[in-house]
Amino acid sequence: MPKNKNAAMLKTDPNRMGSDVSIITRNVNLIFTQLLITLFCLFLAQNMALAQSDFQSDLKLSLNGRTYPIGTQIVGALGVSYPVWGNTQSWKYGYLRGGLNLMTSGVVNRAGLEFQFFPISIFGVTLGYDTGVRNYVPKWVDCNLYECTGRSDRKQIRLNFVAAHSGVSFLMVARYEELRGYSNSSKPVFDETTILFGKKSGENILTWSPALLYDVSEHTKVGLISLYSRALDTGGYSHLYGPIVNLNPEPKFNALFGVGLNSSPIAHSAICGFFTLQYNIKPSMSVMDLGLRNSTQDVSESLKQ
Repeated sequence: MPKNKNAAMLKTDPNRMGSDVSIITRNVNLIFTQLLITLFCLFLAQNMALAQSDFQSDLKLSLNGRTYPIGTQIVGALGVSYPVWGNTQSWKYGYLRGGLNLMTSGVVNRAGLEFQFFPISIFGVTLGYDTGVRNYVPKWVDCNLYECTGRSDRKQIRLNFVAAHSGVSFLMVARYEELRGYSNSSKPVFDETTILFGKKSGENILTWSPALLYDVSEHTKVGLISLYSRALDTGGYSHLYGPIVNLNPEPKFNALFGVGLNSSPIAHSAICGFFTLQYNIKPSMSVMDLGLRNSTQDVSESLKQ
């Protein structure tokens, strides 16, 4: 009997659980560091291999954050695109793209693949899959009710649309995804991205995010954004909306800042600040990078003369 009691104590010892989580976190962080190094090496290899072809590689680094629920994330995105038709120095073209995305906050780490088809640069479809591991217990979530740690996967289809005229831009992103958790628990799975919970066996989530921007100056835009997600099986929803400022002080750097009301069934409604800082190491074939591609081409052409 004493042996059984000691075994039970070992299973529920919080110090041991914390140690296990710490070991997992260190190992996962090491893996993601290696993946980021691999990402950069792949980018260099692609530049060498694709230099004389119609294929075009791209690489971006981003830092995303919000104040409530508090969190930050570093994202590395590597891709290869191929023009299907048209002139990529205007908006009248179409392309295919395959991409690899790596996301880490130190304690939440994800890796994903995506395939994009844009029949015209302003409208396209993306198919994606990513998997990740969470190694922390957030204080603002009741993790006795929800599964907050462990592995979770998502499969998604995403639609992108953008239009601009006379200094006014409209952007729309609509995403349908299936979130699935993998653990020994039967608790609903918590998703830190949408701030929703879903069935462990699979939760279908629909997200749409329209944004309207107006050009105040050459490097500054102001507008409004709405990010709404609904769990179709459990019925919960989250919504973040408010004013935004978009700054583009130099071609390769872009910054977006916003403040608004953030609400969900897990976190009570509160004012939230959010931001995205993006550095474009090499522009993609996206119409959003059109200005940077043209400026890069202008510099290249001037160097040849």
